[in-house]
Amino acid sequence: MKRKLVKQGVSTMMISLPTKWIKDNKLDKGDEISIDEKGPNLIIGASEKKNSKKEITIELTEQNYKDLKAFLTHSYRKGFDKIILTGYLAEASKEINSLVSGILLGFEVVEKGRDRIVVENISSPDETKYETILSKVFFIIKEMPNMILNNSNVLELKETKDHCDKFVLFCRKIISQNKINEDPILEWEFLTFLTHIQHTYYYLGEYMRSNKIASNKELENLISESGNYFNLLFEAHKNKDITQINKINSLKNKFQYGKCLELISKSKGKDAVAASYLREIFRWIQISSSPLLSKLLETKSK
Repeated sequence: MKRKLVKQGVSTMMISLPTKWIKDNKLDKGDEISIDEKGPNLIIGASEKKNSKKEITIELTEQNYKDLKAFLTHSYRKGFDKIILTGYLAEASKEINSLVSGILLGFEVVEKGRDRIVVENISSPDETKYETILSKVFFIIKEMPNMILNNSNVLELKETKDHCDKFVLFCRKIISQNKINEDPILEWEFLTFLTHIQHTYYYLGEYMRSNKIASNKELENLISESGNYFNLLFEAHKNKDITQINKINSLKNKFQYGKCLELISKSKGKDAVAASYLREIFRWIQISSSPLLSKLLETKSK
């Protein structure tokens, strides 16, 4: 869509806004809109009106109720404050409670009946909390190696994973609504890689507990070193320090193609699987440094 600039007065330039967009956002004369400058681009958004709440109604069927998690997470991500679920609720009711408390930060089930369940935002943090919530994601991941080494059980590991997923989903919600000043594509990619790191730690711990794999000294040392390796990513993000990313990349061969492969080659059966999960963690940490580097370079150029 293109618009021509129209000169108004001595130095002011104006453009017209699409009629459909104005109607869809219920805008009228005197209403405010937001304008964010990102490099050569201007992002125009409709300011939310006071007391207005976005809501969506989703009808569950016997065929689609297994997609319940996707329905809830995408509705949350898209900025709906109220999610009304109708239809096939007998099988889904218990899972709705679990998903809302587990992954929808600030949302609660506020109405529950035979024919409809209402999930609503009652205390969700706003976009100003984005960096704070992202920091929580980092701290959760930093704790994962210690949990594995301290023999945390599978339930504890899963609860930690779900907690992290909740924070990541909130961050993605803010990105989807164009409410951050960062590059949304880079930010989304970085969150995806952080999720892979956290999930792979969970899969490693869950596999070791479920298969009663006794930690040997080499495996323990490498788990501990993975925590130190992730800490480089944490320091790079926290201090906007590109030198930490240089260290991550310089250690790539030492871990991914050195210690990890050595451990896999000398291990047998289930021990080798555990070592493979660990190598994957080192790989995700190193891959995560790429969008972070782009973010830091962008920051330095401003």
